Amino acid sequence: MTLKERYNDWYAKHGAQFKAVSPKYDVVYTVSKENPIVFEDSANVLLSAAIIADTHLPNREKAEINLNNVFVDLENSPEKFDAFLMAGDIVDYGTKNEYKRFFRPLDNQKKVSKLLVTLGNHDARFFYKQNSKIVMNKVDEYLGIKTNGKSYYSYDINGYTFIIMCTEKAVLEKAYISDEQIAFIDKELARGTKDGKPVFVMCHQPFANMHGLPEVWETGDLGEQNDRVRAVMEKYKNVFFINGHLHGGIYKNVQDTVNEENGVYSISIPGYRKPNNFGIQDCGVGYFMEVYADRIVFRARKFITGEYITGEYTRLEYKLK
Repeated sequence: MTLKERYNDWYAKHGAQFKAVSPKYDVVYTVSKENPIVFEDSANVLLSAAIIADTHLPNREKAEINLNNVFVDLENSPEKFDAFLMAGDIVDYGTKNEYKRFFRPLDNQKKVSKLLVTLGNHDARFFYKQNSKIVMNKVDEYLGIKTNGKSYYSYDINGYTFIIMCTEKAVLEKAYISDEQIAFIDKELARGTKDGKPVFVMCHQPFANMHGLPEVWETGDLGEQNDRVRAVMEKYKNVFFINGHLHGGIYKNVQDTVNEENGVYSISIPGYRKPNNFGIQDCGVGYFMEVYADRIVFRARKFITGEYITGEYTRLEYKLK
């Protein structure tokens, strides 16, 4: 059975159920201007980014409007944003019209010059080759690079290296990371950290045994190459591994330590479109990041309405090694 036939078979069995559930997420949110994003020390920020995950965008106008709210909120801020990161599960079913809706707000926004995205399992599940081409063509366009058919890449912003990991074949939930990609990650980490600067690695799937795994999701980790990828990252200092996939909200497991001695950390970004499963469960939530010479701060933001979120784990600070 082909991937398309598998998708059609799955949708025939479950499509009605998902259609019945989905309309409750079709609320259009309005972005407030009352509490815009303000950095803690604007004069000394060396790099800034807004980060979301799991937009699961369906082919519906209201969902597109709510995604665009991220950029409305950023536009309302007096601060400069260097990058926008989206940690996978871009769309829900992997159709071309869903991607059109996702990329339209990114195409039209004027606030952020560098847009970095990666595929999640929902993007790779049924139409990996088609969707990888759609997404990576956009990456090439946004960053002015040539990914040459690969689903992973590296890019420097303000002298800081971002390494974007991605599965290299169709997957149900976990990723497949090739030997070639692992070697690429190793090489780029060596290059990016050689002057003592932090490096940011983004992948949809998290490492095993972190962020509440496997208890919160038995099969929700990176996959069979997990230990090899983690071992590579642990070789270097000040590595920040950004992931989505778990829809965990903001709670005690939003941050985890990969290697304390070297300052390697993992940050799990809440799902954007739907309410999350634990802690602060609001939809439309992500983090924005402020990089300073000696520290990095992640602060939670309800981008969909333009509000700060208060409480535990809404501010994460890491001293650089």
